[in-house]
Amino acid sequence: MRNESFISLLSRELSQLASLRVSILTHAGGDPDSICSAYCLKKILKETFNVSNVWISVPDSPTAHTKALLEYFQIEVTYDVRAADTYIVVDVGSPEQLNEYIEVISRGDKRVIVIDHHSNTINRYPSTAKVYSSEHYQSTSEIIYDLAEYVGFKLGLVEAEAMLLGMYYDTARLSIADPETSHKICKLINKGVSLSNILAKLEQRIDISERIARLKGAARMKIYRFRDWLVVVTIVGGFQSSVARSLINLGAHLAMAIGEVDKSKVTASIRASQEFVEQTRINIGVDLAERLGVKLGGHGGGHSSAAHLECKTTAGELANHFIDELANRLNIKPEVLGSDSRKD
Repeated sequence: MRNESFISLLSRELSQLASLRVSILTHAGGDPDSICSAYCLKKILKETFNVSNVWISVPDSPTAHTKALLEYFQIEVTYDVRAADTYIVVDVGSPEQLNEYIEVISRGDKRVIVIDHHSNTINRYPSTAKVYSSEHYQSTSEIIYDLAEYVGFKLGLVEAEAMLLGMYYDTARLSIADPETSHKICKLINKGVSLSNILAKLEQRIDISERIARLKGAARMKIYRFRDWLVVVTIVGGFQSSVARSLINLGAHLAMAIGEVDKSKVTASIRASQEFVEQTRINIGVDLAERLGVKLGGHGGGHSSAAHLECKTTAGELANHFIDELANRLNIKPEVLGSDSRKD
């Protein structure tokens, strides 16, 4: 167990929820870690802590990947959360990521519990919220795994699949998994989980529109060379996270894919190679996404090698601030190698 005292405090908090109505909230759109941790947490609440009325809510429309997870685990999503006595927010680094649900957790009239593993989460929520966050964990699913072990909840095959998937995706498909996470994944596989079989069912063929977005992102990218580091910025109409990830696979060390919500609001995904993160010691979520989000009237956050932000500015201004921030942190003036910033 990574942090028994932390899990003990969380368990004590959850033990007070018996007979209450609980809504588990993920971040907007959901992702494997938030969905899988919510799924297993619901099971633990019902079977160990005697919470009879508990449901899962996903702000906004679930992404295609999230829909596949919801279907695979047969999770019914409830969108009206007003009847809850308590809200448990899982894998949400900042309340802004709750979108339309931010109001219900900000009123202060109901119990709010936050379970997370992102940096600086505790400072982003209202003082009335009980925040249980530890960045020593690589995923929220791993926190729930330790909780299950601590309270004696035996993971069945389906729960084990959920825990493995959450850890798998939040460690960039195990590429940054540390020994503790790797040990837990081995234990889950020993329970009979076949990762290859699950992925074959969940990872659908890339839609033609996503393929086009990736190709457009590559065609339009602007390349900056910071000595040995190659950084790219592109503007696309959608699939920003997929585009940024594909640009890393193409050869970039750091990639930002920006999408325009309207004339004064943008959203962006940032991805980095593990080599870049380890050698520069730049945390993409904290040092870039969070900092730029606050600076530009929005919010941002994420992990060391993957992050997301939304802010009130234009795509061009965000790109400029991103490169300026990077130049300051690396103390290197970049060389521009090529560009085509046309958008849809």
